[in-house]
Amino acid sequence: MSKKSSSPSLRTLRNQCDEIPLKSGEQVLVATAPDPESTIATALLCRAIMKSGGTFHVSFEQPIMNLDSVNEIRTEHESSVIILVGIETVGKKKLRKGKSYPIFVGGSSKSEQVALLTLGDTNTISAAAYILAQERLIVSDYELQMAAAAALIYDKSHKSPKKPSTANKALVKQAINENLLVERGSIRLFGFSFLPLDEVLLFSTRPYIQGISGDQKMCDAFLSEADVPITKLRTPMSSLSNSEIQHFIQHLTSRLLENVGPSIIPYTFGTDYILTQENESSPIRYLSGLEAIADTFWARQELGAAMSIWIGDRGRALRTAIDTYLSHSKDVISAVQRLETQMRGTSSQASTSIELAGVRDELLTDVGRVILQSEIITSERPLAINNEKSSIIIWTYKNVNVNQIIHVLEKRNLSPVTTSSQSLKFEGMTPEVKMEILKMVKNLSEKKR
Repeated sequence: MSKKSSSPSLRTLRNQCDEIPLKSGEQVLVATAPDPESTIATALLCRAIMKSGGTFHVSFEQPIMNLDSVNEIRTEHESSVIILVGIETVGKKKLRKGKSYPIFVGGSSKSEQVALLTLGDTNTISAAAYILAQERLIVSDYELQMAAAAALIYDKSHKSPKKPSTANKALVKQAINENLLVERGSIRLFGFSFLPLDEVLLFSTRPYIQGISGDQKMCDAFLSEADVPITKLRTPMSSLSNSEIQHFIQHLTSRLLENVGPSIIPYTFGTDYILTQENESSPIRYLSGLEAIADTFWARQELGAAMSIWIGDRGRALRTAIDTYLSHSKDVISAVQRLETQMRGTSSQASTSIELAGVRDELLTDVGRVILQSEIITSERPLAINNEKSSIIIWTYKNVNVNQIIHVLEKRNLSPVTTSSQSLKFEGMTPEVKMEILKMVKNLSEKKR
């Protein structure tokens, strides 16, 4: 492939596909980064591979890979076409010669050899995956919807690229024009379209509503104050009339401003999109629901379960995902409330390290996110949240991503695991190293302002 501009268009991506040796009916290994855009892009590729008579295997990797590791994957899977999605490669060695070279979808590299084998860039992972599938395999409207949804999730979580991606904009516009995505502005709480209204509030962690989340009595009192009819308390929000919805939203906004502050409002209300190819009762019918499930399963390190949903299991896997999400939210709320009780009457809001004995690893990331979003602990600093064996370093700075931190840590032979776009998991970390990393994240954010 020839060298690309910094923000490729769909036409540029399409032209680059002419040089990619991918055919129908092949055996493919797809190695993907763990972020939502990469995993959804991987799923649409896998769907296209199946439709084209091929077979696939998915491998979940960290977002940065050494070229030695890429060569090892090629050796282990010599009979497969290798596709790497959303992976940044490092290392001075070259890719060894073989039957064929791997295909890089999105990601970045300082290696000119890898750059020439890369379709798209870090900002256009799902667009590149969709165009590759469209040009070389078989796709339907569903794959276009998936790609556009993934692009929207990426653009929402990366609000400061120097130039918004031309390809992402065009992809989303095409999906909207074909009625695959319908923009709407309203409440973004998980489950508002399919869960009973009281459960939407009771299990809410995106955002965590102080004084309501996890407290059935306070939840019932709030709904009564919001004049929600008793007959509609156990029905989805869609059962409310327009005037009842407006009154509910006004009352919720007042409560959020009173209990938390204006910083929590963007997590609760804003632009959302209907994914029209999904059933009306599906938890991923709305982009906000898709994003919530993707982020939760990343935090829990259950990427395989999420992948089965993205690829198309709308039966048991989707029902299990809802149960897992609600159980996870309940446990996160319990841990947060325990911490709030411990902190009552203390001056711990400026703490940078919190101990939560007995809280399982898979809960730590979302507990940390809630603590910072709700300003239970000041969000001006990164936070270490710890149990007996693991630590999560989490931050709210939009100008610092996990790849930047990993690059620095690799020089110290530290290999953390990403659990979100703004958090890393460590095991067996000493207090001294922990404080050093917290300081490093803080300093990096200040340098980039």
